[in-house]
Amino acid sequence: MKCIYLSLICTLITGCASNTGTGIISGSSIGAATGGLIAGGKGALIGSAIGFVTGGLIGAALDEQDRRIIERSSPRTVDRMDRGDPLTINDVIKLSQNGVNDDTVISYIKNTNGSYNLSQAQVRRLQDAGVSQRVLNYMIDSGR
Repeated sequence: MKCIYLSLICTLITGCASNTGTGIISGSSIGAATGGLIAGGKGALIGSAIGFVTGGLIGAALDEQDRRIIERSSPRTVDRMDRGDPLTINDVIKLSQNGVNDDTVISYIKNTNGSYNLSQAQVRRLQDAGVSQRVLNYMIDSGR
């Protein structure tokens, strides 16, 4: 029973910036909880391992799907990300408009050491383009 509670707590307090990481964490936690309920300690261990692999595979497929969407809509953004160059405001807009989740956008900004000193006009432009307040707040905080 302790394994079940531990798995659920880890799932609730832990997050990842990629779909792969999230899939691994979620799959392991759900697998451990399910296995623990069905077969006790050994079941939790086996369920966790199966969930780890399955969750990771599903998450990796989603990450690849995000990349293909971005490649089609903005090849320059992908080039910048691959080179590790800071993302432009246009890149952030393209990522957001193409359904890339906030954690992934923020991760890209972190990984490229992006720092933004946004003007009011740029903030309005990002808001009008549909960039989430969470991403916008991260960008604002990066310039401090």
